[in-house]
Amino acid sequence: MAENFSSVPVLDFQDAISPDTKAKFLSQLRHALVDIGFFYLRNPPITEETRREFLEKSLAFFDLPLSMKHEIDMPKSKYFKGYTGPRQEKTAAEKDERESLTLGLFGIEESSSEDQVLPGASGCCLVGPNQWPEENTVPGFQPSVETYLSEIQTVSELFTIFIAEALDLDPAVFSKFFHVPRLNAMRLSCYPSPYDLDPNQTEFQGVGPHKDGSFLTFLLQGTEHSSLEVQTKSGSWIAVPPIPNTLVINIGRSLEAMTHGVCVATTHRVSLTREQYQGPNNEMLGKRISAAFFQYPSSSVTPEHLLLDIPPHILALRKDSKSDAETFFEGLFKTSYNDAILTNALTSHPEVGARWYPNELAAALRKQNEGKQLDDVTLKKSAAVH
Repeated sequence: MAENFSSVPVLDFQDAISPDTKAKFLSQLRHALVDIGFFYLRNPPITEETRREFLEKSLAFFDLPLSMKHEIDMPKSKYFKGYTGPRQEKTAAEKDERESLTLGLFGIEESSSEDQVLPGASGCCLVGPNQWPEENTVPGFQPSVETYLSEIQTVSELFTIFIAEALDLDPAVFSKFFHVPRLNAMRLSCYPSPYDLDPNQTEFQGVGPHKDGSFLTFLLQGTEHSSLEVQTKSGSWIAVPPIPNTLVINIGRSLEAMTHGVCVATTHRVSLTREQYQGPNNEMLGKRISAAFFQYPSSSVTPEHLLLDIPPHILALRKDSKSDAETFFEGLFKTSYNDAILTNALTSHPEVGARWYPNELAAALRKQNEGKQLDDVTLKKSAAVH
């Protein structure tokens, strides 16, 4: 569990690539991994032109009429790729006030055009073609997204090395977990202004409190809104406001499980308040746009592969003798890593499961309930201790 902290640290990518400052960078990274679970990365190796084009085209996509966006609804894809409309997703049992577009790397770096079937998943596919709007609706949208995906994928590969070095592991120790076909996916999200929602409410759920299931998540905050918040050990919420030329990177539960709880996955949320939609001069801000790139281990990884041999002096950095990484591992990784990813996909998007994988959806919902029961037991034990 993350320690108490008052802000999220800022690391500079330039420090990571300079021999004179590499040690400082790795020390800062270790602190972020072990104590906080979140950090900013300043000066990431993504060009300004790539960022600008990507965000402009993304905003143009979300400005399309709903009827045009629904042409690429996610349930039309058996690969869990496509558009999800407002209030169609739930987090922490509450509807999220956002719309989103989920995309993968298929066709960008994969050489195979065949479906990548998850072993043991009865034909469920998580890797396959993206759904795109017609080119004439948002000219240049697809190439701008694919360029960004290619560059952020490179950043994610670098961080598998940096994290290993920060934990005094072999720099290549994580490379065996990330091979083609990749399960990595990006979610473009658009959040409405609270002024356009129920006037009797003062705060809305953009995304409810949760921890990511990924290895790492790389978030580009595309607008000025300070809506992202992370939770400290004491339960308070800390704002993670946008900083120019940065990414926000957070640890997912896969990395937490791999490192036996040394690295911490921190609970976070997106809240929508009227204050967050006012600029520094009280001007009204428009829609909030963000892009979260989720880095997942490959589909062939087994539970035995996931648990690394961590040096004793690194294990000693754990803040809790039993982290909830063990609950996550025990509850979801009973047969393979695929089960965890598939369960998450089916329960997050049951309409896809109902259309393409009804039997697997029923099993996933049962597994989700079992996992929730395990989490409840752990929370009760934790409350009794504290």
